[in-house]
Amino acid sequence: MRIALAGRPGSGKSTLFDLMEGGAGDKASGLRIAHIEVPDARLRKLSEAFNPKKTTPARIEFQDLEQKGGPVYPAVSPERREMLSKADLVLLVVELFAVPPEMWAEEAAAQVREVAEEFAILDLSTVENRLERLQKIIKSGQKPAFQGEPELLNELQQVLSEGRPVRTVAEVEEKEKELRGFSFLTQRAVLPAINVGEEHLGQAREHVDSIEFEGSNEVSERIVFCAEVESQIQELDSDDQKEFMKEFGLTESAVDQTIRAAYSRAGLESFFTVGEDEVRAWSVRRGSTAPQAAGAIHTDLEKGFVRAEVTAYKDWDSVGSMGAAKERGLLRIEGRDYVIQDGDIVNIRSGLAKSRG
Repeated sequence: MRIALAGRPGSGKSTLFDLMEGGAGDKASGLRIAHIEVPDARLRKLSEAFNPKKTTPARIEFQDLEQKGGPVYPAVSPERREMLSKADLVLLVVELFAVPPEMWAEEAAAQVREVAEEFAILDLSTVENRLERLQKIIKSGQKPAFQGEPELLNELQQVLSEGRPVRTVAEVEEKEKELRGFSFLTQRAVLPAINVGEEHLGQAREHVDSIEFEGSNEVSERIVFCAEVESQIQELDSDDQKEFMKEFGLTESAVDQTIRAAYSRAGLESFFTVGEDEVRAWSVRRGSTAPQAAGAIHTDLEKGFVRAEVTAYKDWDSVGSMGAAKERGLLRIEGRDYVIQDGDIVNIRSGLAKSRG
């Protein structure tokens, strides 16, 4: 899964990327990629209980296209189009640090709308280019890539010309497989990260939660952060961090909140395997079955899947050990149809490989 950062020049998107990466990344211009650990207090607690040789967190890929050579924003550059087309989620950094709170709603909505309009223009270009090629294909006596392609693309052309996203057309979901190669940007989920000034950080959440966004893909969740404050937090040791964050009403860094929110908004969740050798968080798409979770660990576990021994994290946490969970009937035996829940502690039984859990 990939998360692509977007935002106006000077919005703080590349600063946020640096903060998520820990500030140690290469700041050269061009496409930057980082595989960032997903903060998870549950993993830490499991690790403390099992004291394994190794603890492995879930990771998620973030990408940022940074151009240090000048002030011109690469709005429709091929590099940016490619980055966005491969992303599962767009993390849109919205700059409000130079704007008074009474103007936040209008300014934030405008920046989200800008991106939605840009995506619609790029998708329209994709559709029109394909329609031109289709005319030549049909004229030469060949068939379209799938039945009904010309009619659907003509409908999408009309929708996009009106500034509406392709996801508003019901047939787009029905033809997901056939349309996958188009990589429509107006299908991308958007998670706004609102960058506010230090002086407004303490009261920012109430203002930001009231903002209504239009023209974006189901924007409900939004992150609030101050790049300057987050930079200061990272410079402090853990004890000083807590005291410093209290001054702004924070219980944790916005960087950690952003990573977790992006992970969830991209449709990912974590399950755990535990033991003396390793305690590990594994990433799966929300709605994955037990065999699919087994495949995330190793393909042989999926092929030979027999059953999964499952304990919900909250049940384990309430009794304090796997032994106690088993004694109290909190360890369940699940089959092929079981849908993994976020936080499940799983032991896979397989006929082709050593059990993992």
